[in-house]
Amino acid sequence: MEIRGLGFFPLLWITWTLLGLGTLVALTVISGHEKYPYISDTGKELPESAVYTTVFMVASILGAGLTYIQYRFMIIQSQPSEKRYIICQRILLAMGWIACIGTAVSAAYSLKTNPTAHRIGAGVAFLCNAFFNVCQAVRLYKRSFGSRRMCHLRLAFASVTCLILVIFAFTQTFFYFHLCSDQCLKIVYAFGISSEYLGFSALTLHQLTNWTDFQRLSLKLSREGVSICLREKIQDPENPA
Repeated sequence: MEIRGLGFFPLLWITWTLLGLGTLVALTVISGHEKYPYISDTGKELPESAVYTTVFMVASILGAGLTYIQYRFMIIQSQPSEKRYIICQRILLAMGWIACIGTAVSAAYSLKTNPTAHRIGAGVAFLCNAFFNVCQAVRLYKRSFGSRRMCHLRLAFASVTCLILVIFAFTQTFFYFHLCSDQCLKIVYAFGISSEYLGFSALTLHQLTNWTDFQRLSLKLSREGVSICLREKIQDPENPA
């Protein structure tokens, strides 16, 4: 059995994540728990906390699949002699999976039940995802089937994510160290929420730029197992013919 074209996979992840987050924000605001919630605030109370866990646990599993598909694409597009490149891709694969584990941890532990575990998981997920996307965006200038404009857009989304991460971390220091007055905190709070949602949007939209490359891949199911390859025959450095 062969599934030709895996472009549906990032679309599935994007649809699930955005619909889930939209539902969470709506539930949180309608229930009166938070008027302007951070993403993490949408999982504090019931019934949102149950939805939050489901949404981001599934998102972490789908994200792990996306990370592996990206890894396979980059490996297939490389040459057997590029040993260092293949090693770097394996390191990035591990980093991508660590980001997915961080997402799962933040889904399993809410700000109310275990704030430390939640913040560590969310921070690791955000940081590792941002680094993974930047590295792959740079590499894909030479290996992507997409246009040059698409490569520019991919790198822009990845760069915005990193910039937003810095801004978000900066705003949070004001809360934890009580560095300003009440009026100042309101401004910082607004910047914090805006940066978090913008960063999350950039991470999400980044997956759209992989559609062209993923469409060139096939998923083959056989008695020997599951394999991912280009729809055209090409030598795989990890599994040379």
